[in-house]
Amino acid sequence: MLGWILDLLFPPRCPACGRYIEQRDAWCESCFARLVQPRRLPLGAEMEGLLAGGAWALGVYEAGLRDMLRQLKYDGKKRLLPGLHRYIAAGIRQLPLPGGAVRQPGAWHGKGAVSDGSDVAGGGAEVLAVPVPLHPGRLKERGFNQSELLFREPLAALGILLQPVLVRCRATTPQFGLTAAERGRNLQDAFALAEGAEVAGKKVIIVDDIMTTGTTLLECARVLRGAGAADIMGIVAASGRK
Repeated sequence: MLGWILDLLFPPRCPACGRYIEQRDAWCESCFARLVQPRRLPLGAEMEGLLAGGAWALGVYEAGLRDMLRQLKYDGKKRLLPGLHRYIAAGIRQLPLPGGAVRQPGAWHGKGAVSDGSDVAGGGAEVLAVPVPLHPGRLKERGFNQSELLFREPLAALGILLQPVLVRCRATTPQFGLTAAERGRNLQDAFALAEGAEVAGKKVIIVDDIMTTGTTLLECARVLRGAGAADIMGIVAASGRK
């Protein structure tokens, strides 16, 4: 009843264009189609070496998408998750995920290789997804890890489980406003493998909300590769990088 009254008094609008829509906190179909723009991001030599599966953004960090991600992350507006889950699910289904999880040609199986989709069913390398971790103090303050909230359900629908095998072992300052060099120093040795975690021989997908310079993915990938991960791929909900 409350939802009906709310829709009557304040009809839901698309956060990107303002057009009236049926479902609150979602997008109209035309804006949704425009927002979902999966693409492989350009990387430096070191990141290319560590991320054999590449770093992928599901869309461009701008307009309505940027606002919704910020409202979730900083204002705790979890009511936005259904719309964001729909967006992420549409994007990741177009990516070359490992293990045949998607029906696109050229499924990820290391650089330049093509999988026939038999990795998981046929007993190949196990696939797991890893959210970029928050420091315990930040997690307590925020109450949730936004990367985990964004990706857990869409990836689970494809048979890929999110597992917290990385921990943030020291507090860092926010990356916003820092230069690339400052970002690197800020995150150096900030991540570690969780106690008892095992990634040796596994295919790992690192997930995060946004990517700017790629420093966070790089530092996480270093830890995972050092622990013996077979192949590593990065996926972010959005990025401003071209």
